Amino acid sequence: MKHLFNIILLFSLFFYLNTNKSFAQNFNDLPNLSVDDLNKLRFPPLDSLFENAKNSPVYNLASTKVQIEKRMLKKEKRGFLSFFSLRGSYQYGMFGNESTYTDITIAPYLSYATQAQNGYTIGAGVMIPLDGLFDLNGRVKRQKLAIKGAEYEKEIKFEEIKREVIELYTMAVSQINILKLRAETLELAKLQYDIAEKDFINGMITSSDLSSEKQRHTIALEAFEKSKYELTRCLMILEVITNTSILKK
Repeated sequence: MKHLFNIILLFSLFFYLNTNKSFAQNFNDLPNLSVDDLNKLRFPPLDSLFENAKNSPVYNLASTKVQIEKRMLKKEKRGFLSFFSLRGSYQYGMFGNESTYTDITIAPYLSYATQAQNGYTIGAGVMIPLDGLFDLNGRVKRQKLAIKGAEYEKEIKFEEIKREVIELYTMAVSQINILKLRAETLELAKLQYDIAEKDFINGMITSSDLSSEKQRHTIALEAFEKSKYELTRCLMILEVITNTSILKK
């Protein structure tokens, strides 16, 4: 079930990127967003995201299944009509008649005549299988249960979507806070490396000391980029699931 949800989600992302130009533009610009851009993000209320998520393909698929089952119920209620049948046929054409005439004084001769004719037949029939007759109410009841099952499945899908939205929402908020801290750490590491580089040029520190500062700067940069990646990933998936524009430069 989770695997199917992920497949539908990936398909939805591909379809949405190709049909929504503004979102595609934001998607391409995500790696270029600055820390200030990400810090200025304002998330819509969760209730709004939940409501917008009802337009997602996963939820629409479950809704469509409910509609199909309801139409099947109407068919089952008319199940008694299968006991009756009507038939008819119609024919039209030229009919020919060939005959031979003779007697004792007249030599035999052949005659041929044609005439346009049409005809039709109409009929009706009744055939009532006992198993079908006594199962009429049962089929209707089973179809009503099928509708309830489809509606429960629809609710389950919506609950799964809401849990996914909540998880992505809280993760995005957390990553913004982490990103702020890692941005400060990165800035401090870069400043320390710049100072160490000048000290190395002036002969105040060794190459080993400079290498250590460079390593700290690299670690801080990797941590910052990882946090930025996690945040943008959450935001992209959140936009796809909820059909809500969140990223704005």
